[in-house]
Amino acid sequence: MTKYKKKTKFSLDDKISNSKFDYCKNLKWFIVAPILICILGVILLCTVGFNLGIDFTGGSITTVYMDSEGTYTINDDTFDVDKDMAKIEAKINKVLAKHELKATIIQKTTADELGIANGDAVIVKYQNNNELESADIIAINEEIRYELLVEFGYVDGEEVSFEEFESEDNASLVSNGEITTASASSELMMKSFIALLVAVVLILVYVAIRFDLTGGLAAILALFHDILITASVVLICRIQINVAFIAALITILGYSINNTIIIFDKMREELRTKRQANEKIDNRQIANSSVRTTMTRSILTALTTFVSIFMITVIGVADIREFAFPIMIGILAGFYSSVFITPGLWAIAYRPKKGKVVTMKKETEVE
Repeated sequence: MTKYKKKTKFSLDDKISNSKFDYCKNLKWFIVAPILICILGVILLCTVGFNLGIDFTGGSITTVYMDSEGTYTINDDTFDVDKDMAKIEAKINKVLAKHELKATIIQKTTADELGIANGDAVIVKYQNNNELESADIIAINEEIRYELLVEFGYVDGEEVSFEEFESEDNASLVSNGEITTASASSELMMKSFIALLVAVVLILVYVAIRFDLTGGLAAILALFHDILITASVVLICRIQINVAFIAALITILGYSINNTIIIFDKMREELRTKRQANEKIDNRQIANSSVRTTMTRSILTALTTFVSIFMITVIGVADIREFAFPIMIGILAGFYSSVFITPGLWAIAYRPKKGKVVTMKKETEVE
C-alpha cells in the first residue's frame, strides 16, 4: 500500500524556497522606482508644497446640527444629510467664501460621536486668516455661525440682525469649536517632527544593539525609504496633512522595522550556523536565503494588514482617511524595502568578524 506524505507547507513556500531569483544582484533595479517617486515628490514639494491641514496652519472647527432625523427644511424643500451632502457643502462654502475662507474638510457625523441625545450633524474645518488677531478671528467665526444659521433656515436674517443674534441666548444649532492659532500650529509641527526623529533614533539604537551597526544603518535607510515614499505619494494625491499623518508615519516605522527584523533574525541565524561549521561567509547567499525563507510570512502579513487598512480608507470619514491612507502606502513601501532593498544593502556593507572571509561570487545553486 502506497503511503502519501501530507504536505505541511503552504505551496507558495516551496515555490519561493526553490526560486533562484537573486534579490541582491537586482538591487540596482529595485531602487529605480523609489528614486523616481521621490524625485516627483521633491518636485511637487518645491512647487505646490504639502496640503497642510488646520493642525499645522491654524484654523477653526464649526458644527452644524440637524434634527433627530438628519434633515432640515428651507422654503418647503427638505434636505437629507445622508443624500444631499453636495447641497449642504455648497451652502457652507457659500458662507465661507463671503469671508474669503475655504473649507478644508466637510464631513457628516452622528449623534453618538457627538455625545448628544439624537440627530446628526456636519463638521466643518476651515483655515483662519492668520494675519488677523485672535479677537478678530473669533468675531469672524461668530459672523460665520450667524450666517450658517440663516443659510440653513434656523434664523430669519430679515427679522434677526447679527447684533440682535449676538446679544441673545441662541440655541446652539451651529456651534463654534476649537480654534488653532498659527503659533500653536508651529509648536505642534515642531513637536510632531521631534517625536518622529526620536522614534527613528530609538529604532537605530535597538537594531544596532540587537544585530550590528551595519544592520542598523541598512534598516534606517529602509525606514527613510518608507517615509519618503509615503510622503511623496501623499503629495502626489494631495491628501491633507494633520497630526494624524505624523501618527501614521510613526506607525509605519514600527510596522516596517518589524518585518525587517524578521529577515535580519534569519540572517543572524545563518551566520551563526556557518561560523559553527567553519564555512566561508557569502553575504549574498545568506541574504537571498533569508528573504526566501521569510517571504511567505512577509507576503501574508502585509496582505492581511493592507486589506484591513484599505477597507478603513474606503469607508472611513475624512479624519480616518488622513490616518489610514498613509499607513496603507507605508505597508506597501515597508514590504518593498524590507524584502527588496534592506537585504541587498546589508550584503554590500556587512563585514564578518575577524577570521572570516567574505566572498561575493555568484551564489551557488544547492540541489
